[in-house]
Amino acid sequence: MNARERVKLALNHKEADRVPFDLGGTVLTSINLHSYRKLRKYLGLPQVDVRVMDIFQQIAEVDDDVRERLNCDVRNVAPRSSATFKIDINSTDMPGYDFFHDEWNIGWRMPKDGGFFYDMFHHPLAGATTIDEIKNFKWPNPTDPGRFEGLTERARHIGEDLGELVIAGGMAAGFFELVCWTRGYAEVYPDLVNNVRWVEYLMDTIVDIKLAYWEIALPLLKGHVDVVQEADDVAGQFGLLISPDTYRKLIKPRHKKIVDFIKARADVKVFYHCCGAIREIIPDLIECGFDIINPVQVSAAGMESKALKRDFGKDIVFWGGTVDTQGVFTDGTPRQVRDEVRRRVDDFAPGGGFVAAAVHNIQANVPPENIVAMWEAVREYGVYGEDNAPGRRPESYWEGYPEAVAVEVRAATSPDARIAGRALTPEEAAALIAKTTITAPELVQMRQAIIDGSAAQAVAAAQAALDAKITPSEIINDVVIPAMEIVGEKFECGEYFLPEMMASAIGAQGIMKLLRPKLTESGIEPLATAVVGTVKGDLHDIGKNLVAMMWEGSGFNVIDLGPNVAPEKFVDAIRKDGDVKLVGLSALLTTTMPMIKRTIQAIDDAGLRGQVKIMVGGAGVTQHFADEIGADGYAPDASAAVRRAKELLSLEA
Repeated sequence: MNARERVKLALNHKEADRVPFDLGGTVLTSINLHSYRKLRKYLGLPQVDVRVMDIFQQIAEVDDDVRERLNCDVRNVAPRSSATFKIDINSTDMPGYDFFHDEWNIGWRMPKDGGFFYDMFHHPLAGATTIDEIKNFKWPNPTDPGRFEGLTERARHIGEDLGELVIAGGMAAGFFELVCWTRGYAEVYPDLVNNVRWVEYLMDTIVDIKLAYWEIALPLLKGHVDVVQEADDVAGQFGLLISPDTYRKLIKPRHKKIVDFIKARADVKVFYHCCGAIREIIPDLIECGFDIINPVQVSAAGMESKALKRDFGKDIVFWGGTVDTQGVFTDGTPRQVRDEVRRRVDDFAPGGGFVAAAVHNIQANVPPENIVAMWEAVREYGVYGEDNAPGRRPESYWEGYPEAVAVEVRAATSPDARIAGRALTPEEAAALIAKTTITAPELVQMRQAIIDGSAAQAVAAAQAALDAKITPSEIINDVVIPAMEIVGEKFECGEYFLPEMMASAIGAQGIMKLLRPKLTESGIEPLATAVVGTVKGDLHDIGKNLVAMMWEGSGFNVIDLGPNVAPEKFVDAIRKDGDVKLVGLSALLTTTMPMIKRTIQAIDDAGLRGQVKIMVGGAGVTQHFADEIGADGYAPDASAAVRRAKELLSLEA
């Protein structure tokens, strides 16, 4: 049985000789350049000039000698995508960064000092307001012949000569991701509340570009390709970033259109990548026609491996999920890695329907011995057989074996727990509204506009309130802060999601901008001054921006230092404004989380630790990590960050 036959059996929910293994088969199941070089050395293989498979993520193309050593079953034959096509890196014109603009005119940059990946800094449609601006934008050419040179022969060679499964990548990221990247997350999420027609036109424009690409690629690959890759990240650690209704109304029909288009032109399985807690929409993905989900983020809420296999294993293939790159893979021992792989294989592998791979790309800080431990465990425990196959182990197999470690998510007893899928009852909603007893029509209108996420109406109502001689302090204390508390409650109860929260925060932020000069004139002090930033080496700032907006809307004076902030810049900001009482540190990836600890140490070394309370957050950050590094507080999201900040500073909640 060759690799291609093995994986095709798994994709058809049948057991082969062993569980298939993937490293480097896609730009979502590969390995960072730094880890790849260390892995080659650990395996005793010669150092080579590492080829880049995806420049954004700094992902390596896995060489044949590594593939042979690890018996990799899958190989990528993607036409030239936006991650490699016509990219010219500029190392001189932006101090401290290498940067470029891709074919969508999205700007990407990576810190020269300590950078592990490129992240976006320019969104070309961020300031667009009309559909004509979408029509007149210089879109990339999806049918450029340069994308497809040699594609047919490469696919034929991999499938027939090498006997490996052939997977074809798309032209670029998912259509909704590209909407976010060209428009900017800070604009798109509120658009989903207040500008739906415009954002739908943008969605359809990008879907049409993707379909034009597949119209050329699929005939060239016909008979040679086994799997086609698509993606769209719509979830976070604890749940969807958008409501299920928004997914089903706006995203799902377009996902189905793409899948139907592909399957009408080729006999392939369609691979769908989405990080995070996607359990709630897995039935929708199945209805769309997706055959495979990846990366199967088993540490996210509701993504327990055994339950996923039980509930969806007959209808969907799990590609990934073997070991979590945010957890034991990075910080654990090889034995701990083997233990997790052993558990996941036994959960996912019975009856086929499983391709073993790490949860997303292997990051730069994963030790090579842990990578090898993962592979060895897949090989040892992933063998199908009558007596000791996955899911059919004898009881003795588990004797003395540690119980599965509980996933660290917000427990139901936590004050930050979100009651998934539960909207506020009428009584709860009435109680929240009753927190304020305002009667002035301007204030009533302003409060509702904030809650509804209507920023322009909220600011207009605030101006009307000022014209009616209502004081800035009344506007803030009687309207803005209570309204944002209501928004926070709706978010934590699962009635609001990121778009609704961001739209409301923008309204509150607009009001605070209007009021700030008048507050200064009248000598009214903010609740406290806070400094916030994403730590050095990390360019992600969506979560940090939302925390800053929520803090500002709740009465704090916020000094936002932006992304990629060195420890000394936090120190300088605290010193410059002697009234700083709160510091917020954010990091998205495990590779940049150690910088949080270094920043706290720098603040301590500067003698400022007693002056401020330090809060931490980000996708990989947990309460355990916060305690371990000596932070004063942790918040899993922006709503919780407001409440926790007030608790730390002994302010009225």
